[in-house]
Amino acid sequence: MDQDKFALAEDTVEKIATFIDQKLESPDFKELSDAIDRLGKALAPRYGVALKIVLEITDEEREQTLPLLTTGYGVVNGLPPYRAWGDSARQRYLVNGEIQVVPQDYCPKCWEYWDLKFEYPECGSCGLTLGQDCKVLLDSDACPHCVEGHVSMQNPTCDRCGYHVNLAMVTWG
Repeated sequence: MDQDKFALAEDTVEKIATFIDQKLESPDFKELSDAIDRLGKALAPRYGVALKIVLEITDEEREQTLPLLTTGYGVVNGLPPYRAWGDSARQRYLVNGEIQVVPQDYCPKCWEYWDLKFEYPECGSCGLTLGQDCKVLLDSDACPHCVEGHVSMQNPTCDRCGYHVNLAMVTWG
């Protein structure tokens, strides 16, 4: 998704996430949380339970969807329900001279799931190759591998996970 459309969507998604969060944490949803708790305890320990709310964008040309928000409740091992978030950090790419923005575990060209792209640099769906057809665009010091550590042009090794940025796969901008 081009960066202008993603920025427009991101602002609205944040508002929707706040609204959903307030509703799920409100007393009105206590009965739902209790029902998930009962189901989790009845099925434990082998099975977990998840109730998800997913906000997706659909591209009719790609015939593909891109999840921008995933949240809900989860229960495992008979423990009390917990709020679950399944969102990925956004990642900017330079693809054919254009900046594209998608969640970090999705392909910027076809929108298919593409995790571990630094280890497996070719998208299994469309063949886009990181380092050849596109590059991760780093515009902050966040590690593109773990997102929580820091990297820089002067020090391309993450201070948290030890990942060394492959300069053929990224560009700073």
